Amino acid sequence: MAIFGKPKYSTVNVKKRDIPRGLWTKCPNSGDLVYNKDLEKNLMVVPTSGYHFPLPAPKRIASLVDKGTFKEEDKKLTSKDPLKFKGVAAYADKLKENKEKSGLEDAVVSGIGKLNGREISLAVMDFRFLGASMGSVVGEKITRAIERAVK
Repeated sequence: MAIFGKPKYSTVNVKKRDIPRGLWTKCPNSGDLVYNKDLEKNLMVVPTSGYHFPLPAPKRIASLVDKGTFKEEDKKLTSKDPLKFKGVAAYADKLKENKEKSGLEDAVVSGIGKLNGREISLAVMDFRFLGASMGSVVGEKITRAIERAVK
């Protein structure tokens, strides 16, 4: 055997397993992989790093109120474009696009539910709709939620 000879080895071809996409989410802070079902059970908070992914308003509400007690109020209130705002895209087009994308009429979901058997009024912002920016409808829904709470 030669002292400086190449070591003899063989290449082993390992068949890669197909792992379905969408089962895992990578934490942008720690790089940890979290199983999506575990992430959802933990209200979209990564257990190891504490990083918070956005939680849609309907899921936030479901986590707060007693099961089956939430009744959405003011659902038909929708934003208009009275100033005919023109930016990179028309505001009316942005509203339409965000309604289709999020399934919401505006950036806040408000209503009445029960928390440990006690009736509450709540309003929850949803970042999926225009980054939860506050327009006239958002302000109106929050005001009405406060007025319901005071009654």
